[in-house]
Amino acid sequence: MQSRLLKHLHNNNILCSEQYGFQMKLATENATQKLMNEILNALNNKLIVGGIFCDLERALICENHNRLISKLETWE
Repeated sequence: MQSRLLKHLHNNNILCSEQYGFQMKLATENATQKLMNEILNALNNKLIVGGIFCDLERALICENHNRLISKLETWE
């Protein structure tokens, strides 16, 4: 299912370049590095830095997987 979902997201140009962790060559370490660079650049420019972080790891657990699969099948 994961490969079909990723194929759909790539084929329809849904993903942005900053979605890390599950795309080829975009690991979560890349996201951490980019975030740290942004924070350090802001601090070097004497800007105030703040952040809000949300853990969405379980977001799809509530979703009916059969419904997701049927939606993916209709998109092919």
